[in-house]
Amino acid sequence: MGDAMAMWHEFFMIFNCFISKTEQLEMPTFTPNEYFWKNHWDGKDPDQKWKVYANAVREAMAEVSGLKLSNSTMEDKMAYKDLMWGKKDKDT
Repeated sequence: MGDAMAMWHEFFMIFNCFISKTEQLEMPTFTPNEYFWKNHWDGKDPDQKWKVYANAVREAMAEVSGLKLSNSTMEDKMAYKDLMWGKKDKDT
């Protein structure tokens, strides 16, 4: 009872470790330089500088991993999670 998982779930997770395969991609450290800022940042708002850097790293990670980028916000993701768990109606 409580929040403990069933014993067969435990065994499944333990034995799954022996048949799982993962791949780790190691990317080089990305340090922005003057060329990067000249070509990717308009220079108008210094508060947006971190967003330009974060977006460049995000795009590089997606390209290397082969994953598609999503423009969903954290709020969108939390609302979707709530919908899937039945916590909210679709129309609200």
